[in-house]
Amino acid sequence: MKLANTNIAKSISTGRALILLGTLAAVVTSAACSNKSKAVVSATEPVSASVRPAGLKTVAYNAPQPTPASAGNTSAIAVKIATPKQITYKSRDYGVTFVYPWQYSFITAKRIANDVELQPKFDGDDGQFTLARVEIPKGFYPDTDFERGYFTLSLNQDISEEQCSSALGTGNDGKVKKETINGVEFEWVETEVSGGGSAAKLRDYVSFVNGACYEVELGVKTQNEQGLAREVDHDQVMRRLEGMLKTVNIVNAAEKPATQQVVSSVEKPTAEDQK
Repeated sequence: MKLANTNIAKSISTGRALILLGTLAAVVTSAACSNKSKAVVSATEPVSASVRPAGLKTVAYNAPQPTPASAGNTSAIAVKIATPKQITYKSRDYGVTFVYPWQYSFITAKRIANDVELQPKFDGDDGQFTLARVEIPKGFYPDTDFERGYFTLSLNQDISEEQCSSALGTGNDGKVKKETINGVEFEWVETEVSGGGSAAKLRDYVSFVNGACYEVELGVKTQNEQGLAREVDHDQVMRRLEGMLKTVNIVNAAEKPATQQVVSSVEKPTAEDQK
């Protein structure tokens, strides 16, 4: 009996020892796992604390769209083109007007009367006098043989219609041409002369209206003695002068002045030039 109790006591002691060992093993394992977790957290902490690039947002650019009002209103975006200014010469005493570009040079009747070089071709009668002369500046044709390009308006009240026509001559081709300008018929001829390094092309127009002979001369003159300058196109210069010719208006005494009026953006009246 005593032996049996001794064996039971040993068994109990052994079981307790095993339970104690199991508990210690569990504690050790738990501690190890805990340490391992801390180590893992410690190892990952620098990663979580590192600076990460911020995410970039893509922002779409929306171009401004025209509103219906601006899209339909083309005049709002149209570029205004400035028209060249024109100057109107007007002689109320003789009922004649013409228009010329503001860049051209205007020469008064007084200066023309005192300078023979500025006077037009003589019509054969002392009653001829020049009302106005307009010249194209040399700057329009730089580095060329261009010397003069001019328009003159003259009048003669002392000759008849037959004398007015005969004052033209025949021109180089022997023909007298006709052209109607703003309701008035003109006769005209063209002549060309050259020599000594100079050349000239002239067109003379006449019309007998209101008992007077109205005379218009268009001239292009060049000078190139040494032949070194570039030759200007005479026809091109003449087209500029023709532009002024086409604006000539002569008020017929039998018609109302309102039907023959020329409208211009700029006028240049002077007491001397309006005679």
